[in-house]
Amino acid sequence: SKEGLGLSDLAKIEEVVDHPVELFRIWHDEARRFNPRAPVACCLATTSKDCKVSARNVVLREFDKDGFVIVTDSRSKKVDNLKNVPYAAMCFLWFYINEQKQEITKQVKIEGIMKKLEKESYKHLYDREPLYCKIRSHVCNQGRDVNWEELKQRHDEVLDSTRKGENDLPMPDHFVGYKLFPTMMEFYFARDYLIGDRILYQKNTSNDSWENHHIAA
Repeated sequence: SKEGLGLSDLAKIEEVVDHPVELFRIWHDEARRFNPRAPVACCLATTSKDCKVSARNVVLREFDKDGFVIVTDSRSKKVDNLKNVPYAAMCFLWFYINEQKQEITKQVKIEGIMKKLEKESYKHLYDREPLYCKIRSHVCNQGRDVNWEELKQRHDEVLDSTRKGENDLPMPDHFVGYKLFPTMMEFYFARDYLIGDRILYQKNTSNDSWENHHIAA
């Protein structure tokens, strides 16, 4: 609007804490509060052994102070990339309007090493999957060519056997969990006509502490 043409100022990230995952938790919870139906998703970037970058959106399943967990198919392109180049990056982007009717933009970038988890660390994630996700794990070979009619027939057979109690859809071996252990996290915040602020957290691997400072938008 014309009213906003003469407005400008600097945004400032006020909730600076010692550990970046705690700041992520604050931002994540606020974004969920104002947009509860939005998926908890991020863009995950991986690199092949011949230096080709791939990116895709994935669902964040869990996170703690050590890192960020996803589940996937071990036969997928992303897993092939991670086996050869374990370095990966996640990017979360949130838009919402807060209680003051301000238009909020927040972004979190995370870089680090991604490691495969032990089965007992993610089995509970499979156990709480909805039916259609469990069936997908049993009938889909992620990223492979497929005949739609054959896949539909296979799906219906598995669904029917499940409804009859003949198939309890156990977790398949190719259902795996990976965790991104961050060494860098960067937070971006902007609001309305305010120029964005960024805070960069970098991990000191010698003592596992985190250092942070503001950087320009």
